[in-house]
Amino acid sequence: MFSEYLKKIYGYNEPIYVKEIKYKNYSRAWIFLELKKLVDNGELIRFCKGIYYFPEKTPWGDSKLNPRKVIERRFIADGDEVYGYITGLSLLNMTALSTQVPSLIEIVTNKETTRVRDIMVGNQRTRARRSRTDITKENASTLQFLDLMNIITPSAMDETEQFMLCKYIKASGVTRENVMRYASLFPAKVMKNMMESGAAYELA
Repeated sequence: MFSEYLKKIYGYNEPIYVKEIKYKNYSRAWIFLELKKLVDNGELIRFCKGIYYFPEKTPWGDSKLNPRKVIERRFIADGDEVYGYITGLSLLNMTALSTQVPSLIEIVTNKETTRVRDIMVGNQRTRARRSRTDITKENASTLQFLDLMNIITPSAMDETEQFMLCKYIKASGVTRENVMRYASLFPAKVMKNMMESGAAYELA
């Protein structure tokens, strides 16, 4: 049964990308027709064009798909394959270097061909930036760290923020060797900010 096959592969509250669906030898037209049937009977929900999900039933109605899951699959990672990372104010918030909660999620990704583009993922504003180099599982944390060094203002950091920066560096596993390998891809102020913030002395 088609719906059981999809549930086994994707589960509940997980984005289902139509372009990825392969079911036996059935045509794309057949798959689209079956998806429409599942939507019409309330078993499946269309999140946005080309993306669906199976909702969980709750006392308050059907569960909602978190746009961040869609963003992660589309721009950041799918299983062990990594092709992007979060940057901008979202990264500052993630690392506790800012308490401001961004309304816009910024991402650097291999999946974007233009320099920068703003899109809506469900109701979430998202800014996708083309990567300076190919992002992989091995270098994503290093590139993200260098991006962080590009957006911080060391002179405005207090002791708590310096502590949180050190904590982030240790948790990320970024090494001095890898930083030097990719630093030339970023503006010169990155190295300056690394020194002034003390981040350079925390690298393994």
